[in-house]
Amino acid sequence: MLTKLKIALALSASLLGGTAAICAAQGGGGPDGPNKAALLQKYDANGDGKLDASEKAAMRADFKAKMLAKYDTNKDGKLDASEKAVMRDERATARFEKMDTNKDGQISLSEFKAAHARMGKFGHRHHRGGNWGKSGQGGAGPAPAL
Repeated sequence: MLTKLKIALALSASLLGGTAAICAAQGGGGPDGPNKAALLQKYDANGDGKLDASEKAAMRADFKAKMLAKYDTNKDGKLDASEKAVMRDERATARFEKMDTNKDGQISLSEFKAAHARMGKFGHRHHRGGNWGKSGQGGAGPAPAL
C-alpha cells in the first residue's frame, strides 16, 4: 500500500499543484477549487474576460508575496531550501487530506479518481510543454518514474 500511496501522491502533486497555487493566491475558493469568476474579477484589469500575460504576472506576483509572507521565516525576501521544504510538506499534506475523503490515512483508487475528476473540470495544464519533458522545453521526455 505504501508504494501505491507514493504513486498517488506523486501524480496528485502534478494534478493538484496548479489549482492549489491559484487557490492560495486568491485566498480560498469553493470545496472544488478556486472561483474562476473571482479570479477574473480580481486580476482581469482590462475586463476582456480572460487573463493576459501581464494579468497572469500580477497574479503570480501576489501568490509569491503570500508565499514569502507565510514561509520566509528569516525574512530575507526569498525561500531557502528549508523554507521550501516546509512549504512543500504543508502543501502536500493539504492535498493528501483533501483527497483522503474518508480520513483513513490512505488514498484509495476511488478517492484518487474522484480527485482527478474534480480537477479535470478546471482544464488546467499542470506542466509546461504539454508532456513530461523538461519544464518549458516542449520536447518529449521520459515518463516520470513511478
